[in-house]
Amino acid sequence: MKKLLVLSFTVVLMAPAALPQDAQKTTVAFSDPSRPRKLVVETMFGSITVRGYSGQEAIVETTARTGFRRKGKEAEPPPGMHRVGGNSAGVEISEENNTVRVSSGPSSFARADLVIQVPTQTSVTVNAKLGNAITIENISGEIEANNMNGQVTITNVSGSVMAHSMNGKIVASLSSVTPDKAMSFSNMNGEIDVTLPASIKANVKLWTNHGDIFTDFDIKLDSTAQAPQGEDNRKKDGRHRVQFDRGTTGTINGGGPELQFTTFNGNILIHKK
Repeated sequence: MKKLLVLSFTVVLMAPAALPQDAQKTTVAFSDPSRPRKLVVETMFGSITVRGYSGQEAIVETTARTGFRRKGKEAEPPPGMHRVGGNSAGVEISEENNTVRVSSGPSSFARADLVIQVPTQTSVTVNAKLGNAITIENISGEIEANNMNGQVTITNVSGSVMAHSMNGKIVASLSSVTPDKAMSFSNMNGEIDVTLPASIKANVKLWTNHGDIFTDFDIKLDSTAQAPQGEDNRKKDGRHRVQFDRGTTGTINGGGPELQFTTFNGNILIHKK
């Protein structure tokens, strides 16, 4: 029998603009602590921090902030009156089949910052659309982080990582990796800075359009992958085109699962832990 717990609440903003409100804390139990656990976070605005801890439940702290309306849209109070509400942020928390979901919708332009604690051995998926930073730390499991507009920071984690940011730096540090899992780090504008265990075995693909690639790993480059691709249409339209791939491929410690690093505008740094 499925267990479903839904907690919906609205944080009413009553302080001066841009000041944080008191955090509201909610504790949610997983259906079966003996089984694999998962956390899924979906937000429109605000920062997201996920931390692993030694407990068995998910602890969600929500802090709403004022001053997040479109420029010029906040109404001035009438003479003799002051603001006591409005510009609220709604957050919903649910648990089903050992998955805790935390979401905030686009119903308002209020910002809600989230700090979520989960057991260390929990897989985490975080999607932020117009928020600030995503921070994930002390987690052992599968991690997926997508940030449309902000930095992604992942530290002291074990398992596998898929991290993407449209506009923001990606910083990740892994203590150990799942041997048979592929990983990916990509963004459009921003540096990618990743630290990996010295013993990792991987096939690496690296690509940056405007930037450089640096590493202290001994990467055995695949020279055949750099061969230019030609297209000879001289008999048809008189054109002959040769295209060189800007990407770099190679292996670390003999090769293994695929490890991709892609950025359009920024450097790629791969450190040996």
